[in-house]
Amino acid sequence: MFTERLTQAKENLKEAKLLHGERMGNRLVVRKLYHTIIYSLFALMRINEIQDLTHADIIKNFETRYVRKGVFDLELLSVIRRAYDLAHVCGYEPMPVPQDEDVKKIMPIVEEFIEQVEKYLNEEG
Repeated sequence: MFTERLTQAKENLKEAKLLHGERMGNRLVVRKLYHTIIYSLFALMRINEIQDLTHADIIKNFETRYVRKGVFDLELLSVIRRAYDLAHVCGYEPMPVPQDEDVKKIMPIVEEFIEQVEKYLNEEG
């Protein structure tokens, strides 16, 4: 199942790159990058169905199970939280428009994250 989730993550990353290259809007790009992260986390934690978990729960579990234990870097957690903040609407306020700097910072780290997750899962078997 984790390979399907990684495939979904890679597809979202590819779409984010295409959208960014065509200047289709940073909101769309950040949403795709955020979904790349979430699918990678699903793969990492072997989550098939989200059930009662929220994305915030999944990110918190990632911090507890992987970042605090040194498996993944704290900077990555910071980027995941920034993508989460940018991709979610808070209350009824419209989503802020992510800046080019946000996309340029998030995209390469997300791309590296997929690679790290895939490597970790292959090593764990």
